[in-house]
Amino acid sequence: RGLSAAPVFALALIGINAGVFGWEIATGALKSREAIIAAGAIYAPRVFDGESWRLATGMFLHGGFSHLIGNCLALYVLGLASERAWGRGRALFIYFFSGIAASLVSAFMQTRPAVGASGAIFGLMGAAIIFFFRYGTFFHARNRRIGAALFGWGSFQLALGVMTPYVDNWAHFGGLLCGLLLGAFLPSAIFERPEEEQAS
Repeated sequence: RGLSAAPVFALALIGINAGVFGWEIATGALKSREAIIAAGAIYAPRVFDGESWRLATGMFLHGGFSHLIGNCLALYVLGLASERAWGRGRALFIYFFSGIAASLVSAFMQTRPAVGASGAIFGLMGAAIIFFFRYGTFFHARNRRIGAALFGWGSFQLALGVMTPYVDNWAHFGGLLCGLLLGAFLPSAIFERPEEEQAS
């Protein structure tokens, strides 16, 4: 109940990602390794040399059109559940905090440049999995199965990452772990009592 077909925070992020990708195309950021690093990719030597802003900028860069579309579709689907479960502000917090955590893990664990929103998206997925397991008794059985389905999908994506060298699985692991932790501690917007009810 109350699930919107237009999750504002997710649609805004999709718009920003699409705009940044257009900028990448226009400036030639995808033409070489050096160009994507110059555009703001997560790149450990630069990150630990003082360019910590790359932990954030790398979240909005993508390596190609299919990379962008895949992430935007996942962001939209997870955005539907996340905005309803946590509220717009907390969902945005989960996204950014998980994205930064994913970028940091990626920078620590590899030296090649990395880009993409998938670490932050895995954070939303982790929080959604915890939500359905944490509040499962309040939902019909068909809804409780969503958490298990998300867990299965995430496991499949991580397995693909192991078998596919160009996928940044370290970012996926970092974002997922952060999302699981945030999902365990952040209160859900659905189960918070209204202020007037708390005051009575």
